[in-house]
Amino acid sequence: MVLKCEMRKLRLFIILLFALKLYQVQATDWNQYRGPNGSGLAKDCNPPVNISNENLIWKTLLIPGFSSPSLSEKYIFLTGLSEDRLVTIAVNKADGKIIWEKRAPKVEIEKVHNAGHPACSSPLVVHDYVYSYFGSYGLICYKLDGTEVWKEPIPTPKTLYGMSTSPISYGGNIIMVLDNDANLPGSRLSQSKIVAFNKDNGKTVWEIPRPLHRSGWSTPMIWQHNQGTDLVVLGNGRVSGYDMKSGSRKWYVPGFSRETISIPVAQKNTLYVSSSRLGGGADIQPDPQPFWEAVIQFDENADGKIERKEMTDNFTFPIRPELPIGHPGFGIPLPKDKSKRELRLDGMFKGVDQNRDNFWTKEEFIGNMRSGRGKPLLIAIKPGGQGDVSKTHLKWELNRSIPEIPSPLLFEDLIYMVRNGGILTAVEASSGKIIYRERIHAPGHYSASPIGAKGHIYASSNRGVVTILKANRKFKIVDQYDLQSPIHATPSIDKNSLYIRSENALWAFRNQN
Repeated sequence: MVLKCEMRKLRLFIILLFALKLYQVQATDWNQYRGPNGSGLAKDCNPPVNISNENLIWKTLLIPGFSSPSLSEKYIFLTGLSEDRLVTIAVNKADGKIIWEKRAPKVEIEKVHNAGHPACSSPLVVHDYVYSYFGSYGLICYKLDGTEVWKEPIPTPKTLYGMSTSPISYGGNIIMVLDNDANLPGSRLSQSKIVAFNKDNGKTVWEIPRPLHRSGWSTPMIWQHNQGTDLVVLGNGRVSGYDMKSGSRKWYVPGFSRETISIPVAQKNTLYVSSSRLGGGADIQPDPQPFWEAVIQFDENADGKIERKEMTDNFTFPIRPELPIGHPGFGIPLPKDKSKRELRLDGMFKGVDQNRDNFWTKEEFIGNMRSGRGKPLLIAIKPGGQGDVSKTHLKWELNRSIPEIPSPLLFEDLIYMVRNGGILTAVEASSGKIIYRERIHAPGHYSASPIGAKGHIYASSNRGVVTILKANRKFKIVDQYDLQSPIHATPSIDKNSLYIRSENALWAFRNQN
């Protein structure tokens, strides 16, 4: 009798354990940009590793936007722009039907780079609420059924390309990094700051000034290690760690470029941070010849030099010479206003013409290109430091194959990075040693970050090609699928599904096994 009773208890325990496990798989952790803490990993999920029309269960047309899908248990949340109105969208996971669309208050839409979008920041889901941030307006909180709870206008930060940082949650607060090119009144210091908003009413709980920082595009993350918890923010020129209780900056590492975009990742008391050179340079010594060849096309008198009067039409300093002249990503953005544009070109010309002979020579141009653009960096940081820890708490540093926009993916003992051209690099997390660097046969630019689940990596190109690879020390492509529609947003993973936002639609691929 006692034995039967114990067996019943054991069976009940197993059933409860299974139910708990099932609930954990169904209740998603992919509630923010790039999933759990921005890691890009969905450890307990089983999305398809071969995608095709056979496991495309639905496709829903969407208004344009670059935000990535954030998930609740039943819904998918995104943002977009329609008829000059910023919109939050809720989509049913089961059938792809749009449940609701809510417009933000009508405001002037911020000016963004031609390769960007005013709806770039990804929503944040916390319990029964979803939070949307728009650089043009600020924060808005909705219930999951679309009922507006509160809204908090935030002045639009001045940036080079438009806002793209996304909100995160910690300790009952919504945390935003609002780095800004605008100066404080009567000062040369910037208005940049980190702000914590009360998740229930949107009121400011605390602010951390960042007066030495200018605009950046990274999303913050929380680093929990054996010596405490840090709020980690990658900004222009440096990555910093802040005390979550006092708000004071604990440590920082300089050496990054002016343009920092990726989100740091962490594992086992080590933080990994990456950023390319200014303009997307992946290696510490890029070949200068393509850059000079792009500039010399404006040499009207064919004397092998560039004069100020030859800086006409679409001239700018090239940062991605592989793109055609006039492409929004080709060079440093210049004002559309003619007088402001001419002033910027004057300054650009003087910055390179070091000997003041009113010419750019090839030697001057290359010398300028190699200075002041930061290093391409992937670094591993130990916890516990104070102040500048670049000499004391770095485990290793790598200066090759660093992506411009995509964040690194830390999957078990390897770090995976995908960069423009469709080049995947695997790096040993413990040492910084490159294990392999291979082409994935999907060329072009990459804005979406790689994500991972169940031993596989998913990489999506701007052209719309999704490549699935094995996550191990041997390079192996498992599958490729061409959506034939551009992809700028990082996909999302949930249970047995892969959600991909393309230029005009949301796609759901589901593992039927």
